[in-house]
Amino acid sequence: MNLDRLAVRARQRSSWESIDLGILLARRHWLQLATLWLLPAAVLFLVLALLFSDSPNWVIFAVWWLKPLFDRLPLLVASRKLFNEPMSNREALVQFRRANRTDWFAWLTWRRLSFTRAFDLPVTVLENARGKARSTRISLLHRKAANAASWLHIVGVHVEMILGMGLAALLYLMLPEQLEIDWMPILNDSNATYAWIANGCSLLIMAAVAPFYVCGGFMLYIGRRVDLEAWDIEIHFRKLRARLDARQQRTAQPHSTAKTTSTAASLVCALSLLFLTTLAGPQPAHADAATPAQSEVLIDEVLAQDEFHQREKVSNWRLRDFESREYRFPDWFIAFIEWLEGLGGDDDIDEGADEDLSIGPLLAGIIEVLLWILAISLVAYLLWHFRDHLRGLLGYRPMKKIAESHTPETLFGLDVRRESLPDDVTNEVLRLWNAGQQREAMGLLYRASLSNLISRFDCAFRDHHTEAECALLVRQEAERDPRLQPALVQFFGLLTKTWQRQAYAHQPPQSTQLENLCTQWQQVFHETDSIRDRDRERGRNRDQKQEVQP
Repeated sequence: MNLDRLAVRARQRSSWESIDLGILLARRHWLQLATLWLLPAAVLFLVLALLFSDSPNWVIFAVWWLKPLFDRLPLLVASRKLFNEPMSNREALVQFRRANRTDWFAWLTWRRLSFTRAFDLPVTVLENARGKARSTRISLLHRKAANAASWLHIVGVHVEMILGMGLAALLYLMLPEQLEIDWMPILNDSNATYAWIANGCSLLIMAAVAPFYVCGGFMLYIGRRVDLEAWDIEIHFRKLRARLDARQQRTAQPHSTAKTTSTAASLVCALSLLFLTTLAGPQPAHADAATPAQSEVLIDEVLAQDEFHQREKVSNWRLRDFESREYRFPDWFIAFIEWLEGLGGDDDIDEGADEDLSIGPLLAGIIEVLLWILAISLVAYLLWHFRDHLRGLLGYRPMKKIAESHTPETLFGLDVRRESLPDDVTNEVLRLWNAGQQREAMGLLYRASLSNLISRFDCAFRDHHTEAECALLVRQEAERDPRLQPALVQFFGLLTKTWQRQAYAHQPPQSTQLENLCTQWQQVFHETDSIRDRDRERGRNRDQKQEVQP
């Protein structure tokens, strides 16, 4: 990724401004992006149409469900166009399989109905992130742009619906009045030919909208990266460096320029124009004398000509007059409507009430069903969200986290493996300190603390975490894990600040402060060991008592 070739100006933009920039990018390359989306989708549509010719709706549903796979090629081309890198349709189609190799199953299952699909897809396609790394990256990107990404998805869905209804209305208006069509088989999908035509139009509409949806989410993703990674500052520094290099390479050479102007041609042209203007005077015009009566006749003859009589033919669109036909709704639909009316009905209402109020019970039934669904969903969410607190109230211990198999071996350049530590950490720290190796001594004490927190307390440190983020993570874990005592949390926070002053500000602590840190290190980790041993002994004794009881 070469930032010098960026096709747009790198600066901080709002979420909606980034989406608008994506719309402009889609407009510029719409034909290529829509073609790349349509080609694989059309091939799949034709293959499924040959295999399942009696199920047109299932065919278009399958194509619609696989939209995350078709969105990847336009996204790949848009990323190249943003950096002014040419990419033909042939090159893009060759990379179709490789672009869909990462997390294709996840995007077709639990992520398929995600409202932030266009915003999250670049993390998978362009960064090839998956698993925990993808979740961390997505959570960082969503802090300011998730709301706009969701609204982009909602607007895209409505645009497809509006285009579909508009195309249907256009076809209806283009039909001649003499042509009589039975519309109910078309609306009920009982005619396979009409269904295939409608599904083909739906495919074209999805291909037309897809470039705007994909580019809008992609530029929203680029806007977040510009904000997080300061692309604008980096590009400005590169330009300053290039300008400085060009100034140093430029040699000072005297330049003598003589400005010569010629006005002779202009003067000649001006004199010639004046002379011609004087000669070309207006010629006198002589009109024939006419009496008032002759003038009136002449005026009437002129007004009688066709030029003074404007004729205009006006035509308007109007709805055709057609006979209404009665159609019976399915029995299950009638039974469902009656059930909803029964939910919202009131036995005190007279049977002879106004028929205009009959819609009231139906609306009341629909609202009641929606309220019950909302209440059940809210209760389920609260139970899941506060599950740890409920387990504590019932007397159960919080569920222990399962440590991931992958633990970092280095943090901030420090080796945190257990085998890299000496047997007696504090004595080795004091020896390095007395030998004048102050940074090495503080580094050993700090990485020994990190190693113990990872191996003994299952703290989920990651390679991208900073010292401050590690200290914050320990404080958060202490609220859920009783093994992390307050003394340990306080000690680690103090040790982190001391290490930051030593590593970045080159301000080593006093000798007494280092000795206090070594003493606290022994206390907090040894006390933790003793507390854990006592808990294990109590659990063992309780198990033995249960075995003795009959």
